[in-house]
Amino acid sequence: MVALEVLLRLNGYGNLEIYQPDPALYWKLKPNQDCYTKIGLRPVHINSVGTRGPEFPVLKLPQTIRILSLGDSRTFGWGLFESETYSARLEQLLQSELGTNKQVEVINAGVNAWSYPQMLVYFRDTALRYQPDVVIVAEANLWTQFSERNSPEFVKKFMSRVRLKNLLRRFATYHFVVEIKLKAFYERHRTRFIPVDPSRDTLFKEQQQADPSAVFRSALHDIVGLAKTNHVLPVLMYLPTEDELITTNSSRSQVLQVKDELSREHDIPFVDISREVRAESNSVYLEADPVHFNPRGNEIIARQLFRTLLPLINR
Repeated sequence: MVALEVLLRLNGYGNLEIYQPDPALYWKLKPNQDCYTKIGLRPVHINSVGTRGPEFPVLKLPQTIRILSLGDSRTFGWGLFESETYSARLEQLLQSELGTNKQVEVINAGVNAWSYPQMLVYFRDTALRYQPDVVIVAEANLWTQFSERNSPEFVKKFMSRVRLKNLLRRFATYHFVVEIKLKAFYERHRTRFIPVDPSRDTLFKEQQQADPSAVFRSALHDIVGLAKTNHVLPVLMYLPTEDELITTNSSRSQVLQVKDELSREHDIPFVDISREVRAESNSVYLEADPVHFNPRGNEIIARQLFRTLLPLINR
């Protein structure tokens, strides 16, 4: 087993991103780590404030346009090099257009499997002190349980799961055997650690909400309101899965509807890339993954954001 562990590490397995248990966020990226994505084994650097990418000063410097990019693993850059994420590409496009007169910083605050209530807490308690000019609100998981409404007992139980998952993720053997070779088995049983479907998890049954859409609707509304109160421009974005390009009969379509309504109500930008990716649906997602976008897909997202933001930040 030791020899296998060493051999797998030499071949790039293991050293996945580690998460810190957090009583308000449930989990967050551990600062100051260099690791690899589970899929594609792409190098990842988590900086001192716990976001993917280079260091940045907490206090925004003069002549700086700072954009906060909120989302889940699609924002984080599942299976991508840092330079291939839409946040990094957006920064490059804006900086190239604006030249040396202004410094552009796009903070990639995407965290795997975060919900909108978690993003609200992070934005309110952490990211506002970075003084962003713009906050992009992309996709999230639609579990309703990870919010401030939960009991201390629930939070304590779930943080123990995060610690257990972190322990397993430190082993290359676990990475290779369970998450790669036994991927189908892992997908069925990983609810023991980070549930993908709350209805299949006994811990979550008492935490179910009667109206799931009300929870993320409220969180999105609060993010927009908090942004506007603090003079931050909120930009809503919808990133469809490959299945959603074919049908609108899904829970995800509710997110599209909510974001469109919020955009109209508050007169704020809404970037829906469905039309752009529909024409290239077979070439914009990672292989055998209908959810996460490949470099081509991230390029499309970045250019749509660029066209939306450029006239606004040039005012």
